[in-house]
Amino acid sequence: MQDIEESSKNGFKPISSPVSKMPDHSEVVVIGSGYGGGVAASRLARGGKEVCLLERGKEILPGDFPKTLVEGAEQMQVDTNCGKVGNTTGLYNLHTGNGQDVMVGCGLGGTSLINANVSLKATPDVFQNGSWPAGLRGDSDDGLKRGYDRAHAMLKPNEYPDTYPPLAKAEAHLKSARFMGQEENYKKTPINVTFATPSSGVNHVGVPQVACNNCGDCCSGCNVGAKNTTQMNYLPDAFNHGALIFCEVHVEYIEKNPDTSKGWLVHYTLAHTGSDKFSAPTITMSADIIVVAAGTLGSNEIMLRSKEKGLTMSSMLGKHFSGNGDVLGFGYNCEDEINGIGYGSHDPKGLKPCGPCITSVIDSRVPGGDNMVLEEGNIPGPIGMMMAPTFAIASKLHGINTVGGIRDFAQKWSRQNLAMPPYHGSMNHTQTYLVMSHDDGEGVLSMEDNRLQINYPKVGEQQNFVQGKENMRKATEGLKGTFVNDPLMFKNDVISVHPLGGCCMSDDASKGVVDHKGRVFSGTNGQDVHEGLYVCDGSVIPTSLAVNPLLTITAVAERTMELMAKDYKFTIPYDLPSATMRPHYTPKLGVEFTETMKGRLLALTDKNTTAEAFEEAEKEDTDPVEFTLTIRSEDLDEMLTSPAHCASIIGTVTCHAIDSEPLTVVQGVFKLFVEDPSQPNTKLMVYSMPMYSMSGKAYYFYGYKVVKDNPNPLKIWHDTSTLYVSVHAGASSEGDTLFKGVMHIEKMDFVKQLTTMKAINSKSKFESLNALARFGAHFAGVLWDSYGGVLVRSQLHNPNAPDREMRNLKVCKPQFYHFDTEDQVTLRLTRYQGGKKGPVMLVHGLGVSSKIFSTDLIDKNMLEYLYENQYDVWLIDFRVSILLPASEKQSTGDQVAKYDYPAAVKVIQKETGAESIQAVVHCWGASTFFMSMLSGLKGIRSIVCSQIATQIATTYTTLLKSKLQMPRLFEAAGVESMNVYVDSTEGVLGRVADKGLSVYSMFEAQGQCNSSVCHRVTYTYASLYNHEKLNQLLHENLHELFADANITAFEHLSMLVRKGHLVSAGGEDKYMMGLHHLEHVPILFISGEENQCFLPESTKKTYDSLCAAYNPGLYSRKVIPGYGHIDCIFGRDAATDVFPYIVEHLDKTA
Repeated sequence: MQDIEESSKNGFKPISSPVSKMPDHSEVVVIGSGYGGGVAASRLARGGKEVCLLERGKEILPGDFPKTLVEGAEQMQVDTNCGKVGNTTGLYNLHTGNGQDVMVGCGLGGTSLINANVSLKATPDVFQNGSWPAGLRGDSDDGLKRGYDRAHAMLKPNEYPDTYPPLAKAEAHLKSARFMGQEENYKKTPINVTFATPSSGVNHVGVPQVACNNCGDCCSGCNVGAKNTTQMNYLPDAFNHGALIFCEVHVEYIEKNPDTSKGWLVHYTLAHTGSDKFSAPTITMSADIIVVAAGTLGSNEIMLRSKEKGLTMSSMLGKHFSGNGDVLGFGYNCEDEINGIGYGSHDPKGLKPCGPCITSVIDSRVPGGDNMVLEEGNIPGPIGMMMAPTFAIASKLHGINTVGGIRDFAQKWSRQNLAMPPYHGSMNHTQTYLVMSHDDGEGVLSMEDNRLQINYPKVGEQQNFVQGKENMRKATEGLKGTFVNDPLMFKNDVISVHPLGGCCMSDDASKGVVDHKGRVFSGTNGQDVHEGLYVCDGSVIPTSLAVNPLLTITAVAERTMELMAKDYKFTIPYDLPSATMRPHYTPKLGVEFTETMKGRLLALTDKNTTAEAFEEAEKEDTDPVEFTLTIRSEDLDEMLTSPAHCASIIGTVTCHAIDSEPLTVVQGVFKLFVEDPSQPNTKLMVYSMPMYSMSGKAYYFYGYKVVKDNPNPLKIWHDTSTLYVSVHAGASSEGDTLFKGVMHIEKMDFVKQLTTMKAINSKSKFESLNALARFGAHFAGVLWDSYGGVLVRSQLHNPNAPDREMRNLKVCKPQFYHFDTEDQVTLRLTRYQGGKKGPVMLVHGLGVSSKIFSTDLIDKNMLEYLYENQYDVWLIDFRVSILLPASEKQSTGDQVAKYDYPAAVKVIQKETGAESIQAVVHCWGASTFFMSMLSGLKGIRSIVCSQIATQIATTYTTLLKSKLQMPRLFEAAGVESMNVYVDSTEGVLGRVADKGLSVYSMFEAQGQCNSSVCHRVTYTYASLYNHEKLNQLLHENLHELFADANITAFEHLSMLVRKGHLVSAGGEDKYMMGLHHLEHVPILFISGEENQCFLPESTKKTYDSLCAAYNPGLYSRKVIPGYGHIDCIFGRDAATDVFPYIVEHLDKTA
């Protein structure tokens, strides 16, 4: 046997194609890649059909499956009644339901990637159940038998060899069988696992395989290449015979082609492209034959959604769902070693063999038996460590100790050390059980809010489940352990890994969804079927099987394909081995983004010339056009170095003047910076793409953007966001020109576009960031710096050091809103919708940005705190934000108060529909916000004010700085901004100055350090934080949070300090008379007890004034012990010491 490291270097090659090769039509479309989809693709491709297989998950090659808990968590997705959580293409897909939960696989290979690959036949009596159609019942000894035989030939099941090391878990299972009096029913299971490396190094379909190394990680994904998933047989066989395979393609629904008498349309979206941000229509592909094989849940979801869209089907769709009577349980902390935890990322040296997931069974599907199977299993290595505390707790809460006595207790206690790795102690003495039995098959699958719902209430109370649990308890008793019924299930008693039914086979549409050939019934009764529409997976199985269903699903699928070949008069050759001469796709580092543009087209006539058409097209009476396109370069190096490089385009174009339905774009071409031979010093960005209507009619779209060398800076945005369009008849530019037009990128769509930009085929996050940086620098550099750079700016203390690893924020993806004020300054709002409370706007101070609320440098920032408390959070970056180009211009607080906040409030009100908002305001943001409030700002129902409000009290040092009018001195010297940023490239004079500032900071700051940025912060403002309240990571990266502050704003702030209350930049006392505007606004004032920038007395003065003049019950004040100024916002423990007061106040008016 080989170890994991050796066996991962075995030359696996991808068999999927990039979506740039996606066709607009295929003779056959197969949806799904599990047992049904794998069989269909292989057999139809062998039969000479043009096959296109679509899989919603990713292609993961052996060696790349998760090995650690973190990697496993990244591959998790959970479908709940409220929506999906996690990675939408994650390998492990848990569906929670009412009474029944289901775990399935998502990836090229479907659930075969993560199941135990047990190939046991259903017993003959199962097929005599009346729920099966007569056509199959009468063919069980002929066509179905051939299906089983062909499944064996491809899947190649084997029993665990006697030449391999004995497995403790199998020996323990035999011991349980003897204790239960069922030794005669104990046997090894046939499993689809390779135990002998092929002499040629490749298997019967030309895929490299090696012998099993007993790692035990079958169910987290085999990294060895020994497990015979469909990825190792049926799918590469389909590839060998010409099938095209595409991954990360999510099929939404299917419909009859409305423009043809025959044929079908598949509506799909591409995963992770961001097209959903633009509410783009689905992309379509036409087909003569569709085989729906997306797994039981996936197929039901597609068919139910298709039915909602108008496809006529049986009313039995979604009915008779079964979990195959699956019952999961564990014998915890048994007397004997079990070795039932997979290796995962652990070094197998020194570990005893775990073995394949399931190697033995107690099979009581015998006369007089209880008609179920009880199999032993194991726990994959990636989750092994987390299971120790889980089992320890579960065993205490609801475990059943099968033996008693002091000695037994002492032995169990000695093994139960949670600090031990899972290969020792109680976890190493834990047996995993899986029962399969016969449930009543009365579960129901349905759609609600476009989500699949599982309804099988009280299924766990059925007698088969009661008996199954009792059998597991007895098996555990034989091992002197504690029986624990599935410790992972918190909502339901039952989880299934073998969902069946919902599209059940039947004699007619009144009883089921498909006939015995897998053809979909076209009505609610009778035997008429939709020509060319098949379902071929576990969803057609009309009853529980009381055994692992994969072999039966495969056999039924083989029979379906044989009957299809007979009906369509083609021959399927079944000869083996097979191989291919086709080249495999080699992924390279690339980039991808999704773009939406909108505009108008003008139909060309004899009366308008081509020259006039572009100008005429933008008039209101022309035809609107819109596209959403995903542009994908699969070779970044070539794209950046070769003008001839072609990126691919796929997406949709909507223009009712061309067609009433969206047109599909596939295999389009995007070229970046092509020389324009007609104009000197001019480059073009070119979009060339065929478009296809649902009826198959072809059009050709040609568009270009004009980019001139050394352009007028005022025209950069216009030039690079304006597309000149021609639409031609036919699939090439040679056809007649039908339309001319102009399209534009709207600013909000451009913001969305930036969020879709990503690296593809990268090996690490660093490589991804580097790729985006290279692409950004190359792609219209000025545009990127002006519009994209504000989102990705990185200022490092050592600019040559690698980027630090960023923590993922515990919030949703943000929505960006750029907007202009009345004085034409562009600002930004960033929304994180954590719930229905609020909306609440967070306002930063001077020389910083909204990142002070959202920084990942502390464990929980204010954004995350409010988000987890279900607030709709809006971060504003107003004109002094260091993230905005506007910060480079001079501004006063009067401008902020007059223009920025009213504009921001209007945007939030418009987007949320709220009549009023709440606000959390800090420092300069607080001063300017109260200027706005006292000037009559509307729409504010509650405020949290941090450190300073309408009146000001400062330390002597700060007052001295202001009385000396130091900002004016700097301005006179030509200094336009105060910048606290400094890095390791600083010159000699700068270093000398920093040394002087460090001395100054020793006297003023509340702590001492060696950070030049920290010293500059203290000198520029004052001591802004108590060092003891910061964590080391944030202190080391202060340069990420602080930068320029314009000198004019400093002058205004200095004026406020000298006056002691809010005044205009010129010193006019025009604000304080508006205090009555705060009469009905609840306000919480927060001050740091040790604030050396603005003394706590600042907020006390405003608080006292309001309480004296108005209802004191509206106002409150908190002084935070030990805190300074801005550490109340990003202090290490602010989430504990400060934020609860904020939420308590906001909740009163939420």
